[in-house]
Amino acid sequence: MLNDQHKDLVRSSFESDQMRLEAFIPEFYSRLFSINPEIRTIFPTDTARLESKMLASLTHVAEALVDTERLDAILGQLGEKHHSMQISDDNFSDFIQSFTGALASTLGPEWNKETHEAWTEFLLYIANRMRFSPPQDVDQTTL
Repeated sequence: MLNDQHKDLVRSSFESDQMRLEAFIPEFYSRLFSINPEIRTIFPTDTARLESKMLASLTHVAEALVDTERLDAILGQLGEKHHSMQISDDNFSDFIQSFTGALASTLGPEWNKETHEAWTEFLLYIANRMRFSPPQDVDQTTL
């Protein structure tokens, strides 16, 4: 799991006044589908439903940050759903790039090198717990 400093940075991002999920989620999907247009066909076409599911997942993950066992259970279930949708290991680089890019845009001046590193570490943890092989090509040092 994350070290305490990274966990605090991830948690503070979730709790930030800048973290407007209603702006973050559509931006994340826009970035993801722009980077990897082929993946769009895997997801439901109902954008509102897709964004609602992401909101629920992020809420559960944020609430479980303090309870590793609960977080691992949530991520295991999410992994099963995504594997059944034919999401592959290769898609996780695009996911992480899109997620951190949308976070940087949403959090604005609160986004920095340390926050980027914390989120990248957390997203790699998520990939692992969802039973995906963490991508090797994720740059953990740049914004």
